[in-house]
Amino acid sequence: MALDVFDMHCHLAFWDDAAAGAALMGQAGAGGFCATVTPDEFEGARAALAGATNVRVGVGLHPWWLCDGRASEADAARAAEFAGACRYVGEVGLDFAHGRDGQATLQADALDKILGACEGGGHVLTVHAVASATAVLDLLERHRTLANNDVILHWFSGSGDELAWARRMGCLFSVNAFGLETRRGRAYVRQVPASQLLLETDLPGEGAHAAEWGPGRLVGRLRDTLATVCELRNEDVAERLAATSRRLLEL
Repeated sequence: MALDVFDMHCHLAFWDDAAAGAALMGQAGAGGFCATVTPDEFEGARAALAGATNVRVGVGLHPWWLCDGRASEADAARAAEFAGACRYVGEVGLDFAHGRDGQATLQADALDKILGACEGGGHVLTVHAVASATAVLDLLERHRTLANNDVILHWFSGSGDELAWARRMGCLFSVNAFGLETRRGRAYVRQVPASQLLLETDLPGEGAHAAEWGPGRLVGRLRDTLATVCELRNEDVAERLAATSRRLLEL
């Protein structure tokens, strides 16, 4: 089956067999951007998914892992080193919710290193920006990241002013079913131009959650999200979103 729908922020390495999962996604017509949460996970996922022609793997350093000690400053340096040589970078970013703002400097230093490594251009980044959109956008501007890279703000939940700022910068926005359950998420999917809009699931989760969200259910969720986006916008944007995704994934 030809690929016609794309999950631009998923965590396939949480599956026990990422390669088999990616193959089943491909059979269901789906491609994707597999975000990782640490450099170690990136190396494992890159090896496991080397033969998956429908999936690209990003080198990541998730702010949650950095804040709770599962990733270190040394991992941040490794992520930056990998990022400089990799087209796909993510999941990276900042999260100042639930007390994580106490480690804002640690997070910002890590993201600063990673964005610095991407200044040469040619990268596609998927970025986490929870309760931190202004800080993320400031760093993107400081590094002129949008001048020669593509930046996807994943599950964006910032203010209306921050959304407008990010739109003007040229950021892309990947939306998922969780976000569309909120009034703000539904409003934003109507406001973002189709040329800057993408789909995601942010699935599967860790541990037992991964078994609950196998490939078939994940792709079903993605297609349901697409249908909701089209309904909310009162227009069929399926091919427009697919075309942007194919360009980013080089498919």
